[in-house]
Amino acid sequence: MQKIKKKLSGGVSVLMAGTLISQLIPFLISPILTRIFTPQEFGAFGLYFSITMIFSVFITGRYEMAIMLPKDDRDSMSLVGLSLCITFSVSAILFVVVLFFGHEIAVLLKSSLIERWLLLLPVTMIAIGTYQTFNYWNNRKGNYTRLSLSRVARSANTSGSSVLLGHSFLKSGGLILADSIGQVISSAFLFLRTWKEDKLLIKQIEKNGMKEQAIRYQQFPKINVLSGLIEKTSGQSPVFMISSFFGEAVSGFFSFSQRIIGAPASIISRAVGDVFRQKANLEYQENGHCEAVFIKTLKQLSLLGVVLFTIFFAFAPQIFAIVFGEKWIVAGEYAQLMTPMFFLQFVVSPLSNMFLIAEKQKIDLYLQVFLLVGVLSAFLCGYNIFKEPKMCIILFTFVYSCKYIVELYLSYQFSKGKK
Repeated sequence: MQKIKKKLSGGVSVLMAGTLISQLIPFLISPILTRIFTPQEFGAFGLYFSITMIFSVFITGRYEMAIMLPKDDRDSMSLVGLSLCITFSVSAILFVVVLFFGHEIAVLLKSSLIERWLLLLPVTMIAIGTYQTFNYWNNRKGNYTRLSLSRVARSANTSGSSVLLGHSFLKSGGLILADSIGQVISSAFLFLRTWKEDKLLIKQIEKNGMKEQAIRYQQFPKINVLSGLIEKTSGQSPVFMISSFFGEAVSGFFSFSQRIIGAPASIISRAVGDVFRQKANLEYQENGHCEAVFIKTLKQLSLLGVVLFTIFFAFAPQIFAIVFGEKWIVAGEYAQLMTPMFFLQFVVSPLSNMFLIAEKQKIDLYLQVFLLVGVLSAFLCGYNIFKEPKMCIILFTFVYSCKYIVELYLSYQFSKGKK
């Protein structure tokens, strides 16, 4: 057990180092991007990013989430092969859809800027599906350095490409194209490193093995896809609704505020979550519970979160105005309103892996249904009653905060397991 604890500590250190570097790069580059791209262009990128996040739920059939669970590496690798097969199949269907209905989709989203870039969507989704699959495999094998480097690779390539494309004839879709480039490079990096080390296991993937694991873990596509789709829709629907209600510029402010406060926090908590998932899963399988590691991780995240988010809540508008320019102060005000929600997300998201470890997907599905109804109601009420984007954001923050509090309570109960 002591050996496992040392591995956990080392894993957190490596992932945190990579995370800090990967987030420092876009943070430093953001003041440049806000002076290159308009809020409307950030709004178009926000819409594209939201689409990719929703499709990321079922691009692998959610089978990649089961890669951590089998005791035998060969069974786990069969899940890798299954996830990749589903990724390429879904992406092929998606290509046909955007090829013939791209214009209609752009009209529906009320964004003329996004139309020409929809053909990138299948490529982006292949990259995302591949990355998600090998992220779980490398997490299983404890390859934290590799995961850390892949995140730095994505961040560096996305940021560099954004600046270069912002000064080219591709400026209108520069943020979209740059994000796709970063996704492709990071997924290729992770695949090639895995191939070099686990080539023999990859070559042993067989159709019968994939079929066997597909049946064994069929609850993941049956339950987790729907649950994840509802969750992502809840998280990304505000971008679509704000764009439809208030226009691309307001959507750009909202998307940028989420990008600045949400992305760094979520990636830091994801780094902790990757290691927590492995450690908690081992303890749960061996002892039937993992309450101790749950409480320890909760305390660490809470202490760090209180410091970071209290400072940000107090000075968000001023920070945005100074760092990104006066025209982005509205984005800072939006970020300030959402700070309580992002604090809870920072703390709870890594710990919510207990739903997966304890195989409580049905309960998670019910929770996501509540969230979706709450988010849609928040924006509809905020728009129809107050006609004000800030009220929509306040109600949205309240609903999400309630969800995270319930999720934390349930995750703790699951960590007790069979104890």
